[in-house]
This record gives sequence, structure tokens and C-alpha cells, in this order.
Amino acid sequence: MRLFIDSAEPRNWEAGMRRGWVYGVTTNPLVLQREGRTVKPETYRALADEARALGLAEIHIQATGAKSAEIAESARFIAGLWDGVVVKIPLSEAGLTAAAALSAEKVPMTLTAAYAAHQMIPALAIGVSYVAPYYGRMLDAGRDPDAVLARMKAMRDRSDSTTRILIASLRSIEQMEHLAALGHDTFTLAPKLAASLGIDDLTEAAAAEFERAARDGPNPPEARRRQ
Repeated sequence: MRLFIDSAEPRNWEAGMRRGWVYGVTTNPLVLQREGRTVKPETYRALADEARALGLAEIHIQATGAKSAEIAESARFIAGLWDGVVVKIPLSEAGLTAAAALSAEKVPMTLTAAYAAHQMIPALAIGVSYVAPYYGRMLDAGRDPDAVLARMKAMRDRSDSTTRILIASLRSIEQMEHLAALGHDTFTLAPKLAASLGIDDLTEAAAAEFERAARDGPNPPEARRRQ
């Protein structure tokens, strides 16, 4: 299992790291904008430095540009910031052209914003590290994300590729549970979902009850009957 937090805010990274499950973080221009960061090279450098200082394995930072040459230039700068950086490239026509050139340069990449199973085919051919389908957004568009992910997984498994399917745009922990039970093992979670992973109200209540018992000593008979 490889789990990421979809955030550009180090406080969110640290919260997951304290609980021991965060492998890395993912970002994109929308995440940066939402969290008050400017989309520019200085921001990318600061993010990479912060991720390295905290001991994260990876940070995914998205290249920008309207044309393939612009995307490739942005990607090369981002990739040079730290060896734990994975460059995100949109699965657009311009993005795929840039990714093909970057693959020959051994740039670690995530092809992002996947909505269809056939987009896994160029991802496998190029040999990227990750492909990121948008689960919730596929639902919004009236598509069947489970079927898309199943086909992607079948393609990847039959090709013996190491490309990981990094599932993004999750709306609930229940969606993650469902997908993990189907054999998916790589997810990125918004900070609110990340904070709730592994936590259940009934478990918290049971833990509090255990602590009361440890503090108060032997239980009265009616308490023992409740066990």
C-alpha cells in the first residue's frame, strides 16, 4: 500500500506522518491555489525542500504550459529540484507529447487527470511511474470508474509493468475501502479524508472505556455484564 496526501501544506503532511502511513504528497496548480501558494518555480523549490526536510519519500509537482515544449521545460526544472520529485503531466495531447520526450531522459512522471481506460496504454508504453485516474470526477461525469480502474489494472498486470495506478479525487473513506478491497493499493487523499483514515467513533469510545478501567480499578458487576 502506498498512500499520499493531496496537499501543499506541510502541516497536513506532518499530521499523516505522525500516524505512520504517509508515503508522499501530491499537488497540482488547483491545490496550490486553494492553499494560498503561487504557481511558480520558487514555490516548487520550497515544496521540494520542505518534503525532503520532513523525510517524505516523494512529492508530485505538476508541470505547466500550453504547448508540449513548455510542459517539457517546466518538467525538467521540477525534476531537477530533488530526486524525490515526481513530475505530474496532464494526459492531454500536449502532455503526452512532452511525456514521450521526458521518458527518454528518465524523468520520473505521473500522468494525471485520467478518465478512460485506454489512457493506460500510452502510460504503459512510455513507462511512467504513475497514472492518476480521477475517481470522483468520473462519477460526476456519469462514467463507471470501477470499470475503468479494473481495465487499467488488468492492462498493467498483464504487461508486468511497474506503473502504479494512483487513484485521486476520492470523496469518502468508503470509496477507498471499496477500491482497496478490489485490489487497488495506491491512493491520494484530501487532508480531511486523510485525517479520518483509520479512525472510527466506536473505536475511540472503546479506547476511552479501556482508559477509565485502567484508572478506576475493578469494575462493579453491572460493568462486567456490559462486556
